Amino acid sequence: MAEFVNPVGKIRGKYGNVIGYVRKNGKNYCKSAGLKRKPNGEVQKRQSIAFATTTERKRWLMVAIRLGFPGGNGYPEGFNGFVSANVTNAVEVERVDPEKPISVRKKAGREFRGEIDYRKLRVAAGQLVPPSVSAEVDAENRKVHFTSPGEQLELIDCFLDDKIYGVVAGVRNKRCRVVELGTRGEAIGTSVDFPRNVEADELVVYVFAAGADGKDVSDSVCVCHPE
Repeated sequence: MAEFVNPVGKIRGKYGNVIGYVRKNGKNYCKSAGLKRKPNGEVQKRQSIAFATTTERKRWLMVAIRLGFPGGNGYPEGFNGFVSANVTNAVEVERVDPEKPISVRKKAGREFRGEIDYRKLRVAAGQLVPPSVSAEVDAENRKVHFTSPGEQLELIDCFLDDKIYGVVAGVRNKRCRVVELGTRGEAIGTSVDFPRNVEADELVVYVFAAGADGKDVSDSVCVCHPE
C-alpha cells in the first residue's frame, strides 16, 4: 500500500494492476490488484479436485462435523472447518492420464481424480489432548468395541469431564454413526452397531474428545480404517 498526493484530485478505481482509493482520513492510497493466475492450470485443477473430494463427505459425516468443528478454537465452525482441516492434508490428487498434457479447455474432473486418505482425515480438530481409546471390530456380530482405562489426571488441555465420542462410518455406502462413549475420567467399555448396510471391510472408526461445554475439541484419531 502506498500513500500519494495527486494535484488533480482524488483517484479511485482500478488502473492496470493498481487500485486507487480514499480512506476515512481523506488521504489517497493505492494497492496492487494482484497478478491473475492462469485459468484452468494444473495447480487450480488440483485444488478444485481436492475441494470437491472433501465436500463429497459433507452430508454423510455431518453429524460428526457439527460436533467436531464447534468454531472459535482455531478452525471455522462446521463444514468450513472440516474443509480447512482436510483439503490439503487428507486428499491425494493424481493425474488420470499422466502422459497427456494439461488442457485449459478440459474440466478438472476429466484430467484429475482425488482420493481420501481416511487415516489422515479429521472429523474433529481442536486444541484438546486426543483421548486414549482403542477399538476392535467384531465382524460376525457387526459391532465395534471401544475400550479405555480412563485418565487419572487433569491438564490445561485435558479435563476429566471431557466427553469422548466414537465415529463409525462406512466409506462405500456412506453411512455414519456417532456415539458418546463416556467421559475422559472414566473407564470405557462400549459396543456400537455398524451403520445400516455397512460391511466390516469398509469401516473407518475415529475417536475424539470434546469439552463439557462443547466449545473445544481434540483432533480426531483414526483407530480403524479399510486396508
